[in-house]
Amino acid sequence: MKKIVGLLLALAAISCSEKYEIKRSFCYWNTSYSSYSFDFNMADSLKVSHMYMRLFDVGWNPYEKRALPIATLWDFADEHNRGEVTPSIYITNDVVLNSNRSQLTELAGQIKKRINTILDKTEDFASGATVDRYNIDEEKDNRYSCILEEKKIFRERIKEILIDCDWTLKSKDNYFFLLGEIKKTIPQYQLSATIRLWQYRDFEKAGVPPTDRGLLMCYNMKDPASQKTDNSIGSAHEMAKYVNHDDYPLKLDAALPIFSWTLAYRGEKFLGIVPEEHTNFERDIFKKRDDTHYTFTKDVVLGETYYRSGDELRIERVSDAEMEKMIGILKDNVDLEDSKVSFFSWKNNYINDYGIKTISGFYEMFGR
Repeated sequence: MKKIVGLLLALAAISCSEKYEIKRSFCYWNTSYSSYSFDFNMADSLKVSHMYMRLFDVGWNPYEKRALPIATLWDFADEHNRGEVTPSIYITNDVVLNSNRSQLTELAGQIKKRINTILDKTEDFASGATVDRYNIDEEKDNRYSCILEEKKIFRERIKEILIDCDWTLKSKDNYFFLLGEIKKTIPQYQLSATIRLWQYRDFEKAGVPPTDRGLLMCYNMKDPASQKTDNSIGSAHEMAKYVNHDDYPLKLDAALPIFSWTLAYRGEKFLGIVPEEHTNFERDIFKKRDDTHYTFTKDVVLGETYYRSGDELRIERVSDAEMEKMIGILKDNVDLEDSKVSFFSWKNNYINDYGIKTISGFYEMFGR
């Protein structure tokens, strides 16, 4: 009997000590890139080995009645950036709703062309900058061979393309057709698509994109336009309504929020998000109601928006404790072994707000 009990205890210990690996990732969604916007010491401290890099958006031009790329990040070259990168393209739902199949096929080719242009430019800049650090004598050493080797290393970092679109039941068929066309134009890469929470929960109705994997977006859970919303970015209570099964047919990665924002209201009217550069709450134009609510004390113009005295502000952020609960829900319902776990989005102030130690702890929770 003692031997059996001992064996059971040993098996339990082995089971409890089992861990699975995740790839530590971040989403970089800024519209420009430089060493000032990406702190490599932070990335090293967090052991981040992968980045989703937003390259451009695709919007619908109602006057020309066609899709057009906008807000392009033309390169992300840096001799210090050696991690794996997933180029990411955001496509508005209007694009897939309004385009016909011929236009979608053409769009897939345009997306491929712009991705290749950005990658070629980044590859040239990054490989040249890296070789420059070697101090190679052009006369004595083969600089060209070194650049070719660096270009090869750069291309090995690109294994996947992510398409981000909040498709609806009306746009689903067109969107899935577009994904199929994109996949045909870039067969050398894996294709991934973002999955919103409702699309995960109701996948039999929403459909499953024809891609190699999906990125489950675990944020922006409620409507920020409503003053009655407690936290539109996310909460464990809200997440539990959607992430409640493990039947999704695609292998998934996951993205969680570490950003914050300030929302403005005039009565029940939503005025939008107040730009971060205007949210210094030490100024006398703000009156504090509590830790997350302020009011304007006078009429003022911030950026391009006019605010009146009495307009209300709500600051939203997912607390550390709430994030841990959300991670627990993910772990209980989604198989993330060997998956990328990402945080949205990379900004030095967001990372400083949460802290390197705290974010590292979030990553570590997936391996416990």
